[in-house]
Amino acid sequence: MAVATVSGRSYYHITKALKSMEVGYDSLSPEQAAASDAKIVITTRAEADRVGHKKNVILDSELDAPAVAKAKILRGIHGAPVDDQLVIGMDPGNRIGISAIYMHEEIASMVESSPQAAVEQVAALLGGIASRRKVVKIGDGKIMMAKQIAWALKKKFHDGVEVEIVNEYGTSQNAEANRRGARDRSSARTIAFRTGRPFSIGKSR
Repeated sequence: MAVATVSGRSYYHITKALKSMEVGYDSLSPEQAAASDAKIVITTRAEADRVGHKKNVILDSELDAPAVAKAKILRGIHGAPVDDQLVIGMDPGNRIGISAIYMHEEIASMVESSPQAAVEQVAALLGGIASRRKVVKIGDGKIMMAKQIAWALKKKFHDGVEVEIVNEYGTSQNAEANRRGARDRSSARTIAFRTGRPFSIGKSR
Protein backbone atom coordinates (compact mmCIF):
# COMPACT_ATOMS: atom_id res chain seq x y z
CA MET A 1 0.00 0.00 0.00
CA ALA A 2 1.22 3.49 -0.83
CA VAL A 3 0.55 6.98 0.48
CA ALA A 4 0.82 9.28 -2.53
CA THR A 5 0.55 13.01 -1.95
CA VAL A 6 2.82 16.04 -2.08
CA SER A 7 0.64 17.92 0.40
CA GLY A 8 2.28 18.00 3.82
CA ARG A 9 -1.01 18.50 5.64
CA SER A 10 -2.72 15.63 3.80
CA TYR A 11 0.29 13.36 4.30
CA TYR A 12 0.20 13.97 8.05
CA HIS A 13 -3.56 13.31 8.17
CA ILE A 14 -3.25 10.07 6.16
CA THR A 15 -0.25 8.63 7.98
CA LYS A 16 -1.67 9.46 11.40
CA ALA A 17 -4.85 7.55 10.51
CA LEU A 18 -2.91 4.57 9.14
CA LYS A 19 -0.71 4.36 12.23
CA SER A 20 -3.81 4.30 14.44
CA MET A 21 -5.08 1.39 12.31
CA GLU A 22 -1.68 -0.32 12.60
CA VAL A 23 -1.43 -0.52 8.81
CA GLY A 24 1.95 -0.36 7.03
CA TYR A 25 2.56 1.80 3.97
CA ASP A 26 5.17 3.20 1.55
CA SER A 27 5.47 6.93 0.87
CA LEU A 28 5.51 7.77 -2.86
CA SER A 29 4.70 10.65 -5.16
CA PRO A 30 1.48 10.25 -7.18
CA GLU A 31 3.56 9.50 -10.31
CA GLN A 32 5.66 6.91 -8.47
CA ALA A 33 2.50 5.30 -7.10
CA ALA A 34 1.01 5.08 -10.61
CA ALA A 35 4.07 3.11 -11.77
CA SER A 36 4.31 0.95 -8.63
CA ASP A 37 2.76 -2.44 -7.91
CA ALA A 38 0.92 -1.13 -4.84
CA LYS A 39 -2.50 -2.74 -4.52
CA ILE A 40 -3.93 0.32 -2.79
CA VAL A 41 -3.01 3.99 -3.09
CA ILE A 42 -4.23 6.61 -0.64
CA THR A 43 -4.16 10.14 -2.00
CA THR A 44 -6.15 13.37 -2.21
CA ARG A 45 -9.02 14.09 -4.58
CA ALA A 46 -6.89 16.69 -6.37
CA GLU A 47 -4.09 14.16 -7.00
CA ALA A 48 -6.19 11.07 -7.76
CA ASP A 49 -6.03 11.52 -11.54
CA ARG A 50 -2.23 11.46 -11.39
CA VAL A 51 -2.32 8.05 -9.72
CA GLY A 52 -4.35 6.49 -12.55
CA HIS A 53 -7.68 4.72 -12.75
CA LYS A 54 -6.19 1.21 -12.76
CA LYS A 55 -5.24 1.55 -9.11
CA ASN A 56 -7.49 0.89 -6.12
CA VAL A 57 -7.58 4.48 -4.85
CA ILE A 58 -8.77 5.58 -1.42
CA LEU A 59 -9.18 9.30 -0.82
CA ASP A 60 -7.86 10.90 2.34
CA SER A 61 -11.39 12.10 3.17
CA GLU A 62 -12.52 8.46 3.47
CA LEU A 63 -10.21 8.01 6.46
CA ASP A 64 -12.59 10.13 8.53
CA ALA A 65 -14.55 6.87 8.98
CA PRO A 66 -11.63 4.70 10.22
CA ALA A 67 -13.42 1.35 10.49
CA VAL A 68 -14.99 1.63 7.04
CA ALA A 69 -11.64 2.73 5.59
CA LYS A 70 -9.78 -0.17 7.23
CA ALA A 71 -12.33 -2.63 5.84
CA LYS A 72 -11.79 -1.18 2.37
CA ILE A 73 -8.03 -1.46 2.83
CA LEU A 74 -8.29 -5.11 3.91
CA ARG A 75 -10.56 -5.89 0.97
CA GLY A 76 -8.13 -4.18 -1.41
CA ILE A 77 -5.14 -6.08 -0.05
CA HIS A 78 -6.73 -9.51 0.21
CA GLY A 79 -9.37 -9.32 -2.52
CA ALA A 80 -12.89 -10.57 -1.80
CA PRO A 81 -12.62 -14.09 -0.34
CA VAL A 82 -15.74 -16.12 0.31
CA ASP A 83 -15.43 -15.49 4.06
CA ASP A 84 -15.38 -11.70 3.86
CA GLN A 85 -18.25 -11.49 6.34
CA LEU A 86 -18.72 -8.58 8.71
CA VAL A 87 -19.66 -9.61 12.25
CA ILE A 88 -20.57 -7.03 14.88
CA GLY A 89 -20.87 -7.97 18.53
CA MET A 90 -22.84 -5.78 20.94
CA ASP A 91 -22.99 -5.90 24.74
CA PRO A 92 -26.06 -3.92 25.90
CA GLY A 93 -26.04 -2.22 29.29
CA ASN A 94 -25.44 1.17 30.90
CA ARG A 95 -22.52 1.34 28.49
CA ILE A 96 -22.99 -0.52 25.22
CA GLY A 97 -19.86 -2.25 23.97
CA ILE A 98 -19.42 -2.69 20.21
CA SER A 99 -16.83 -4.78 18.38
CA ALA A 100 -16.68 -5.16 14.58
CA ILE A 101 -14.79 -8.08 13.01
CA TYR A 102 -14.05 -8.09 9.27
CA MET A 103 -11.86 -10.64 7.48
CA HIS A 104 -10.86 -12.02 10.89
CA GLU A 105 -9.58 -8.63 12.12
CA GLU A 106 -11.18 -6.32 14.66
CA ILE A 107 -11.67 -3.06 12.77
CA ALA A 108 -13.66 -1.19 15.43
CA SER A 109 -14.03 -1.32 19.20
CA MET A 110 -16.09 1.32 20.97
CA VAL A 111 -18.54 2.10 23.75
CA GLU A 112 -21.78 4.06 23.39
CA SER A 113 -24.01 5.42 26.15
CA SER A 114 -27.44 4.93 24.58
CA PRO A 115 -29.22 2.41 22.32
CA GLN A 116 -29.86 5.13 19.73
CA ALA A 117 -26.18 6.07 19.51
CA ALA A 118 -25.21 2.38 19.33
CA VAL A 119 -27.68 1.73 16.51
CA GLU A 120 -26.32 4.75 14.60
CA GLN A 121 -22.73 3.53 14.93
CA VAL A 122 -23.58 -0.02 13.88
CA ALA A 123 -25.77 1.20 11.01
CA ALA A 124 -22.86 3.29 9.71
CA LEU A 125 -20.64 0.19 9.70
CA LEU A 126 -23.27 -1.99 8.04
CA GLY A 127 -24.02 0.62 5.41
CA GLY A 128 -20.43 1.58 4.69
CA ILE A 129 -18.69 -1.79 4.47
CA ALA A 130 -19.01 -4.08 1.45
CA SER A 131 -19.44 -7.69 2.53
CA ARG A 132 -21.14 -10.84 1.28
CA ARG A 133 -22.65 -11.49 4.71
CA LYS A 134 -23.38 -9.12 7.58
CA VAL A 135 -24.27 -10.40 11.04
CA VAL A 136 -25.01 -8.48 14.24
CA LYS A 137 -24.85 -10.49 17.47
CA ILE A 138 -26.39 -8.88 20.56
CA GLY A 139 -25.90 -10.13 24.12
CA ASP A 140 -29.04 -11.02 26.10
CA GLY A 141 -27.94 -9.62 29.47
CA LYS A 142 -30.35 -6.69 29.05
CA ILE A 143 -32.94 -8.48 26.94
CA MET A 144 -35.36 -5.58 26.43
CA MET A 145 -32.56 -3.30 25.25
CA ALA A 146 -31.17 -6.12 23.08
CA LYS A 147 -34.55 -6.56 21.36
CA GLN A 148 -34.92 -2.79 20.95
CA ILE A 149 -31.56 -2.60 19.16
CA ALA A 150 -32.27 -5.74 17.12
CA TRP A 151 -35.66 -4.43 15.99
CA ALA A 152 -34.20 -1.07 14.94
CA LEU A 153 -31.46 -2.72 12.87
CA LYS A 154 -33.79 -5.23 11.20
CA LYS A 155 -36.27 -2.47 10.40
CA LYS A 156 -33.51 -0.47 8.69
CA PHE A 157 -31.67 -3.27 6.84
CA HIS A 158 -34.30 -6.06 6.58
CA ASP A 159 -32.72 -9.14 4.94
CA GLY A 160 -29.48 -7.22 4.31
CA VAL A 161 -28.32 -8.11 7.81
CA GLU A 162 -28.73 -11.16 10.05
CA VAL A 163 -29.38 -10.40 13.71
CA GLU A 164 -28.85 -12.89 16.51
CA ILE A 165 -29.54 -12.73 20.25
CA VAL A 166 -26.61 -14.35 22.05
CA ASN A 167 -26.33 -15.89 25.50
CA GLU A 168 -23.70 -13.64 27.03
CA TYR A 169 -23.11 -15.65 30.22
CA GLY A 170 -19.44 -15.52 31.16
CA THR A 171 -18.44 -12.93 28.57
CA SER A 172 -17.15 -10.51 31.22
CA GLN A 173 -15.16 -12.95 33.35
CA ASN A 174 -11.79 -12.23 31.77
CA ALA A 175 -12.40 -8.59 30.87
CA GLU A 176 -10.20 -5.78 32.18
CA ALA A 177 -12.57 -4.47 34.84
CA ASN A 178 -10.35 -1.61 35.99
CA ARG A 179 -10.34 0.28 32.70
CA ARG A 180 -13.45 2.29 31.82
CA GLY A 181 -15.23 0.67 28.89
CA ALA A 182 -12.69 -2.15 28.52
CA ARG A 183 -15.10 -4.71 30.00
CA ASP A 184 -17.86 -3.67 27.62
CA ARG A 185 -15.61 -3.79 24.54
CA SER A 186 -14.13 -7.14 25.57
CA SER A 187 -17.60 -8.62 26.17
CA ALA A 188 -18.78 -7.36 22.76
CA ARG A 189 -15.76 -9.01 21.13
CA THR A 190 -16.57 -12.34 22.82
CA ILE A 191 -20.24 -12.06 21.81
CA ALA A 192 -19.18 -11.56 18.17
CA PHE A 193 -17.70 -15.07 18.14
CA ARG A 194 -20.70 -16.83 19.72
CA THR A 195 -23.66 -18.40 17.95
CA GLY A 196 -27.03 -16.95 18.87
CA ARG A 197 -30.75 -17.26 18.14
CA PRO A 198 -31.93 -15.63 14.90
CA PHE A 199 -34.03 -12.52 15.46
CA SER A 200 -36.81 -11.39 13.12
CA ILE A 201 -39.30 -8.56 13.42
CA GLY A 202 -42.21 -10.93 12.81
CA LYS A 203 -41.35 -12.99 15.91
CA SER A 204 -40.33 -10.08 18.13
CA ARG A 205 -43.56 -8.21 18.78
